[in-house]
Amino acid sequence: MALIESWIDNLTKVWEIDDGKGSTVRSYRLYERDEYPEAINDFPCVLTYVTGVRFGYSAGGPNFGYWTGVSEFHLTDDLDKSKIPYILLFFERIYKAAAANMQLSGTVAHFLLSQQDEGGQNVQGPVVMAYGDEAPHHGLIVNWEVKQDVSGLITPSV
Repeated sequence: MALIESWIDNLTKVWEIDDGKGSTVRSYRLYERDEYPEAINDFPCVLTYVTGVRFGYSAGGPNFGYWTGVSEFHLTDDLDKSKIPYILLFFERIYKAAAANMQLSGTVAHFLLSQQDEGGQNVQGPVVMAYGDEAPHHGLIVNWEVKQDVSGLITPSV
């Protein structure tokens, strides 16, 4: 069993949702394919990364890793406010995709949208975003958590 590489790409696949333009949102993988970009040129797209982990373990088990992370939905290539209605449609698409994939194809105990920000929101936006040297553009920030059983990875002892 492995830690993050056993489930993170399954999480990125969750975000391959309808883009409202006859295709799907591009969601970059981290391990299955080495494609995490230095710059983004295709919109809409999603960048997913971990922001932290809290491990829980005991001599009697079970042992868990509680991962937190962010998926950045880069939805437009500029700050044109006329695109706000397009952006707002992603709230429902994100919610439905997350709710339909609570165990990431059986690789985790649970995957949930989480309330990591001070306002208790799990999807924030529309927000102004920039990635690398790209021009500012609009998107959404999705906060999530994963609970992973790591019992086979460690042997706690007293």
